[in-house]
Amino acid sequence: MDDCGFRMEVGALADVDGALDEAALCLQHAESYQRFLQHTVNEVNKARQMRYEKEKETKRLERERAEWATGMSQAPIAEHAAPYVPLEIIPKRTQLMEVVAELGGYYSGIERCLLLASMQRAFTSPPTFIDIPKSRALKTSLVDTCLFATRRSAKRAFATGHCGTASAMTNFCCDTLGGVLLKSSLAKLKPGDGLLEGGLSLFSAPHTLMKSQAEDEVTRQRKMQQGIARACATLNDLDVASYHVIELEKVLLASIAEGFPQTAEADQLKACVKNLSPVKESYENAAVAAVDGLVDVLKARVRSLVSDAVGSDSSTGASFMASSVGKDRTTERMNYNLDDEAFKLSQISEGYMTRLCSSLEEVIEPLKMYLIPRLADALVLGVLGAAAKRLEGSIRRCQFTALGALSLDSDMRDFLSFAKECVCSTEYSGNIALYRACTPLARLVQIAKLLNVDDLEDVVDLISSSKRKGNWDLKLEDAKAYLSLRVEFEGRKVNWDLKLEDAKAYLSLRVEFEGRKELGPKIG
Repeated sequence: MDDCGFRMEVGALADVDGALDEAALCLQHAESYQRFLQHTVNEVNKARQMRYEKEKETKRLERERAEWATGMSQAPIAEHAAPYVPLEIIPKRTQLMEVVAELGGYYSGIERCLLLASMQRAFTSPPTFIDIPKSRALKTSLVDTCLFATRRSAKRAFATGHCGTASAMTNFCCDTLGGVLLKSSLAKLKPGDGLLEGGLSLFSAPHTLMKSQAEDEVTRQRKMQQGIARACATLNDLDVASYHVIELEKVLLASIAEGFPQTAEADQLKACVKNLSPVKESYENAAVAAVDGLVDVLKARVRSLVSDAVGSDSSTGASFMASSVGKDRTTERMNYNLDDEAFKLSQISEGYMTRLCSSLEEVIEPLKMYLIPRLADALVLGVLGAAAKRLEGSIRRCQFTALGALSLDSDMRDFLSFAKECVCSTEYSGNIALYRACTPLARLVQIAKLLNVDDLEDVVDLISSSKRKGNWDLKLEDAKAYLSLRVEFEGRKVNWDLKLEDAKAYLSLRVEFEGRKELGPKIG
């Protein structure tokens, strides 16, 4: 095993691990003896203070007895008692404490070297893929091995009971997890798409779908799925690492509460443990960034699927992950300029939205099943966001009748239902949460609502009520542009009506006016 010369310079990892166990036990005994001495000193001072308070109380009672027996004039004069001063039996900083601190420094340095050597051995070992419970996702043995070594080193340092040693080792763990392990995990991801280098990647190697025709179809599918699962395992490792880091923080905080006295040093140690929270966030951010890179790779394919579904002239053939939808089913165009007959026909025929959702599912599902739910949701929202942006561009080129606006609203509701089916977390079961997580999808729903107004006078009410609910992302210029697509509305009238309502809204904020009573005759 490649351990960067650790075995040659220090010794075998198992031998060093055993020696550190003995060193930790020695530090533990020394710290226990130091605490025993401190406890003994505190008990002696407590007994002296109790004796002092008892003598003080006895003198007070004697003085009061003399006052009652002889009268106030002949009572002894009360002497001012000096406050009790604890006896300094041993100095606050003993030679034993200095020796333990010095030993703790040597111990933490060797422990850090052992941790780095254990990680290096894990980095150079062939990866082993492990099933994640309750899912089809995989993870590699790298994160489990490194986090086990980190947890063992940290708990052993905490077992010494010495705050300085535990603080030093906690800082080493934070630096190692946030630097060495994170950089190594990111190095195994291909730049841009977040996949394992050299792995059977369905996204970076399109030819893997066109393997030898003589190869058995079942074997080919199995190998392809195995390649996807292993490629996604490295993405899952980042999320698994963030979970292990927060669990390590909980364990160390519990160790402080149970095994360390409540002192300023213990508070400082607790602050060191709290530094694991930014490390956890760095893993979560890295995982999300890797998924965003994967979404960037898929965007070209998603745009092509949307163009094929809506019948855009600029649509191009699929470069990879080709849809099974036949070409005879993609000739229909997005059309919302509908009369009564065309609207009835659209209700009984298969629309473009059904084909688009089916095509997107073929892109999402092979990845979603092999990703941890949080990352799968990030992937789904990214793909749906890219599709929604492309759909919005196509909608801008359409003309709408009243029936066409109803058809658009139905299509957007179908798209929203498809999005809810794709996400794993119950957090996105509500519309508002899904809108906030995917703004392009929210814009499509808002466009459908806007185009379904019966009269232009209802536009301002719709926008103001939606903004009060925090559910409106369209700008005024966007609203004017989309309302101009309705064949029943005239473009000039749209601009004038919206400007008029804006003026009324702004003037109502002036204290010189009395609101609606005067705005009507002055502006209307």
